[in-house]
Order: sequence, then C-alpha cells, then structure tokens
Amino acid sequence: MKRKADAIQTASDAAAQGADAKPNRYAIHSVEKALDVIEALSEHSSLSLIQLSEIVNQPKSSLFRIVLTLEDRGFISRSDDDGYYCLGYKPLVITKRLLERSTLRASAMSEMQKLVDKYGDTVNLCALLDEEIIYIEIIEGTFALRMTDQVGSKAPVHATATGKAIAAMLPEETVRALVTRKGMEPRTPNTITTMPALRQELALIRARGYAVDNEEITLGARCVAAPILNMFGRVEGAISLSGALHRFPDEAIAEIAADVKATARAISMKLGFVEE
Repeated sequence: MKRKADAIQTASDAAAQGADAKPNRYAIHSVEKALDVIEALSEHSSLSLIQLSEIVNQPKSSLFRIVLTLEDRGFISRSDDDGYYCLGYKPLVITKRLLERSTLRASAMSEMQKLVDKYGDTVNLCALLDEEIIYIEIIEGTFALRMTDQVGSKAPVHATATGKAIAAMLPEETVRALVTRKGMEPRTPNTITTMPALRQELALIRARGYAVDNEEITLGARCVAAPILNMFGRVEGAISLSGALHRFPDEAIAEIAADVKATARAISMKLGFVEE
C-alpha cells in the first residue's frame, strides 16, 4: 500500500506541476481532463475514484461524469469486484491500428525478419518517445533471450544500444537536456552514468555507425544497434540485434554490426533516405 501511495503522490506532484505550466488558450479543458484520467490509469494497474481524483486534481463530482463517459466508450473499465478503474480495450485497439499503419514498422518488418533468419537472435525496432526508447516491434528468433521487453514497453536512452544509436544522431544540447531531465540511472555496473562518458560513447558511435549495449541494461545480454534515417536525413528510430553474451563475442561484433547497419540502411532507403 505504501508503494502505491508513493506512486500516487508522485503522479499528483507531476499533475500539479503540469497545472502550473502556461495554459494553451486553444485547449479544450474537458478533453484535457479526460486525457489526464487515461494517462493516470496508464501508469497504474488500477485506481479508485478517490485515488484518481487526487492524481488528476479534479473534484469527484465532475470527474465521475468524465469516468462514466470514458467507460462507456471503452477507454477505461471498472472492476465489479472492488470498483477500481483500469484501462479498457479501446487504447489497445487504437495502438494496434497505429502500429499497423506505422510507416517505420511497415518498412522494417521484412528487413527485420531477414536479420532474424540469419542469426536466430531477437531483432528490435525502436523509436524515441517522451525522452525514452519505445519498442515498436520485436521479432524473437530461435535463440531468443528471455527479456522483459515487449512491444510498447520503454527503456532508458543512455543504457540501450538503440537509445545510444538514436542519441548519436541528435544535437548534443538535445541529448544533454534529455539526460538532465531523465537522469542516468545505473542499471548494471556497465551502465554509462555521466555526460562526459556518454559524449565520448556517442562520438564513437557516429564514427563507426553502430552502437553496442555491453551488458549495460541487463547482465548477460549484449545488443548491437544502428540508426534509421528518414527522407530528410533525420533519425527516425533504430534497429538492433540482441541476445545472450556468449552469442555476441568481441570477435563477432564487427560482422554483426555490418549486417545491422545494412539492415538499418535498407529500412532508411524505404523511408526515402538517399545516401550522398
């Protein structure tokens, strides 16, 4: 209970900070309140009406009408057992449709499968969302290492190969601002935790065209990633091959990286990128 209370307090503080931000005069406040409810429930497995009221900083009387509307439309669901609310089926339907229409995903699927077929390890397609890496697609191979990552899950930029591959293509001030806000939490003893070390790592990635996660987020796992560029030459995402450490020995990294880079290049070309 204490853990949930702490999480609720953190979310409440975030909501209060958001309320202090400069308002958008074109915003529809009732829509914003409804979205606050959906976002709050996305951060928690379930919440009572009272807990929701505390998090989104809305009176229960007006919040109840919003909740009923969202429940009627399938965006949230109410448990018959305890009366708590959770996300409904509609966000899943919308997410599924979004992924199906994603140009990045559509361009990457066949190329990802080729990489899986060759190596038998897991191939990940990621993008940057809300200053974190989000997994857009994952294809597991024969030698798939049991990981917690799944489509829609997020991971820190500084500790992942895909995150570093994307960050290497961004302006340094953008990366600095990102890690300042998100922090550089050590996930393993190998995680990069300082900006100077990250800056040096990103320079190396730009020079060789690929990034390596050397047990930086999960001990016993290694990952090689390369950035995907769009028709404007800007980074759109990253693709990676990941698996158990013994399948990614030092002497094999160069060959693996060449194939990952070739895959990223093929996807980039499908997105309209033209090499000069």
